[in-house]
Amino acid sequence: MVSTIRAVSTPRWEEWEHVSAPTLVVYADGGIFTEKQKLEFISRGADVVRVDLVGASHDAHLDAFTQWIDALTEFVSDYRKSR
Repeated sequence: MVSTIRAVSTPRWEEWEHVSAPTLVVYADGGIFTEKQKLEFISRGADVVRVDLVGASHDAHLDAFTQWIDALTEFVSDYRKSR
């Protein structure tokens, strides 16, 4: 577990900046990231759509399930329309 967490905490900016696929980034208003961190992450992405879930925690996929599904559904639908 320790080695896994250590690897996750290593910044991977170069890899992130080379992702060319459309990417949905979902944040929870009660999550672990600051607004500054969120903005930096989004600004370094190539083709990013940001969604902020209201009333959600770090486990937004559980406690804001409907919002999360709505965001994902809209993202996929918009992607399909653009092809």
